Amino acid sequence: MKKVRIVLYQKPLGITISHGDFHEMREYNPNFVCFPEYFFVNRRLGNHGQTPHNFKRQLQRMETLSRGLNAVVIGGTTPEPADNRLYNTCFVFNRGENIGYYRKRNLFFAEADRITAGDSFRVFKAFGITFGVLICADVFADESFLAMRELGAEIVFIPTFSPKRVESVEEKFKRDNDIFVRGARLSDALIVKVCSVRSEYRDFLQARSLIADKGGVIYRVQPEEEEKSMIIKQEVQL
Repeated sequence: MKKVRIVLYQKPLGITISHGDFHEMREYNPNFVCFPEYFFVNRRLGNHGQTPHNFKRQLQRMETLSRGLNAVVIGGTTPEPADNRLYNTCFVFNRGENIGYYRKRNLFFAEADRITAGDSFRVFKAFGITFGVLICADVFADESFLAMRELGAEIVFIPTFSPKRVESVEEKFKRDNDIFVRGARLSDALIVKVCSVRSEYRDFLQARSLIADKGGVIYRVQPEEEEKSMIIKQEVQL
């Protein structure tokens, strides 16, 4: 069995990470730190805007965090300009080294006119663990989880942008099981989802971060905490 320390940064999109937050995370000595979808954005540019200068700055932020935390940073997502296109991309840094990226394959309707879908699934290795990344709406396609299984992922990190919806607690928990516990079974991997909280920048979001395996939900943000900024620290076993 492998013990793995994971941090989920459930905070508003596009904020500067405070010294206090950095030290709290570093004191936990995590192996992995995962951020929400569209966390590494410039609010003035919006979720689907990017400039070369800002793109370079966001990558530098991830690199610096990863080195300072001596951990793997799963960098939520940032808009990536490449080949005269814009992708919604998660970059992965291992203790300061850029070890690759994953481009979201399944887009929401709001992204369709601005973002180009990725065309491949990928896994990464660090701390003796093989892990993959899916992004938000990727979870609605079984092929995403089946690809993670085929590629040998032990953990699947899922940065997510979660619009608030009116539903009961029972409906929320059923959806967790139908999507994420089922996804854990399809992928034969631990599922780690992290969401952002609502803010003036994006006031329609809900934070429903969770960790699940094929046996069920191991950890979830409770309904009363869906608007609460949190640094979630969890130790799990693989």
